[in-house]
Amino acid sequence: MKYLKWIVLGVVALVLVGLVVVYVNLNSIVRKTVQSQATASLNVQTTVGGASVNLFSGNVGLSDVKVDSPQGFDAPDMFTLGGTKVDVTYGELRKDPVRVDEIVIDRPRLVVEQKGGKFNFKALMDQQSRQPSEGGEPMKLVIGKLAVNGAQVALRPGIPGLANEINVTIPSFALEKIGSGEGAQNGAAIKEVVMLVVTTMASKAAESEQLPPEVRMLLKGDVESVAKEMAAKYGGQAIEELKKNLPPEVGGAVGNVLDAAKSGKDPGKSVEEGIRGLIDKKKDKPATQSR
Repeated sequence: MKYLKWIVLGVVALVLVGLVVVYVNLNSIVRKTVQSQATASLNVQTTVGGASVNLFSGNVGLSDVKVDSPQGFDAPDMFTLGGTKVDVTYGELRKDPVRVDEIVIDRPRLVVEQKGGKFNFKALMDQQSRQPSEGGEPMKLVIGKLAVNGAQVALRPGIPGLANEINVTIPSFALEKIGSGEGAQNGAAIKEVVMLVVTTMASKAAESEQLPPEVRMLLKGDVESVAKEMAAKYGGQAIEELKKNLPPEVGGAVGNVLDAAKSGKDPGKSVEEGIRGLIDKKKDKPATQSR
C-alpha cells in the first residue's frame, strides 16, 4: 500500500507539472500568434507583452499591446492597449474564422499625427497587408461585441491649427457583429478590426470642443477618406459599424458611401461629394470658439 501511495502521488505530480508546461507553452503560443498575425495584417510592428489563457473558461487576456507608427511618423507607438479580454471557447481558437463572443479593450490610447498632409491612421489604412511570418492563412475573426472603455486620443502639434498637444478622453463605445455582415461571411481581418476601433476613436475625438474647428474638420475629412477605403476593401458591414458611432454630419456622408457600395456605384465619388458638402457647411457657418 505504501508503494501504491507513492506511485499515485508521483503520477499526480507528473500530471500537475505537465499541465503547468502546457499552460506556459500555450500562453507563449497565443502571444506569438497574435503578435505575428497583427504585424502581418497591419504591416507595422505589433508587440504583445503577454497572453494568459484560462484553460477552464477559454478566456484569453492580452497585455501591453503596442502598434508602431507607420513609417515617417514620430511617435514610437501609434496605438496602445492597456489590457484586452477575449471571451472565446478554447475550441474556437483553432477554427477559421475564429468566433469570439466578446472582446473588451481597456484604456486604449491613439496618437494622432499629420505628416505631409496625411494623418497617421490614414497612412496605416493605406499599408498593404502581408502574409504572417510563420506561414499559413491570415487570421479572420467574427466578433459578437467589441467594447472599448477608458479610451484616450492624443493629438500632436504639426496638425494645421494645433500648437500644443491635446489629450481627448473618449466615452465608452461598443461595436457589434463584426465580420458577420453581408460580404463578410469569412470573418474580418485583424486590420479591419483595428481600423474600426482607431477610426471610431478619431471620429469621436473630432467632436471634442477642446480642438480648434479647423482641426475637427480635418479629422472628419480623413475619417471619411478611410471609410471609402474600408467600403471598397471590406464591404458594407465595416461602414455600418462606423456609421453608428460617427458624428451626425459625418455619419450621413459615410452613409452615402454605404449606399453607393450596395448599389454598385463608385464609393469614391460619394466620399468626395460628402467631404465637399461637409466643407461647404463649415464655410456657411461662423467659426465657433473652442472652449
